[in-house]
Amino acid sequence: MENSIIYFNGRPDGIGNRIEQLIYIQQYCKENNLQCIYIWNNSYFRNYKCLISFENITIKDKITEKEKKYLTNDCFLRTPEYIVKYNFLFTIPSPPVYDVIIHIRGTDRLNPSIKHHDFSNVTELNNIMEKTINYLNNEKTITTYTVVTDDKQYINYMKNKIQKEYIELSYNHDIHNDWIDFYYLTQPKKFILMCCRFSSYSITASILGNKEIRIFKESIDSALPRYKSNIKIIS
Repeated sequence: MENSIIYFNGRPDGIGNRIEQLIYIQQYCKENNLQCIYIWNNSYFRNYKCLISFENITIKDKITEKEKKYLTNDCFLRTPEYIVKYNFLFTIPSPPVYDVIIHIRGTDRLNPSIKHHDFSNVTELNNIMEKTINYLNNEKTITTYTVVTDDKQYINYMKNKIQKEYIELSYNHDIHNDWIDFYYLTQPKKFILMCCRFSSYSITASILGNKEIRIFKESIDSALPRYKSNIKIIS
């Protein structure tokens, strides 16, 4: 193995968890003049094609038995000033333009029996949604918005409550919707609004897109601070 190459076994988790690792590894490699071979692992529950690339990282589905001897997990570095160079491996024709994108994370994150601080419950999510509606309705600098979510029932609810222009998003059935939503999260003109307690998905999108992510105070008591993203707390 050349000393300039490192090997990393990636998490078989959601897109946000994988992108978090890739962000840290990319900065580490850039600042140490290294290249990384990152193994893009999938599981039965989380199975995605890799549709993103990074300047100093080669992403593979598998490596040889010989290469496995060189696996490391000590190559993380993150400073807020570092701008990550990356590319999506797909295009969205004529992408829509919107001031704000709201991300609502529900489904498996709403589990009151799990006491971990990154998990939430229906009552807390509903409260954050109502605060999001009130905030956008009273924010005079915002004229357009859109919503991405893992539970589509929330989109119509927000459209009926927010008194600003809703921008429809288009989807390509050849590309997993999770990748398209992640792309849209990197693209707002103004900021991302994380309408949930915690989501690595919207946090890492804010880092790649170099966008501010606005949150409510509930999100401070989560893993959010470790990401060193550009946070603004809505009071």
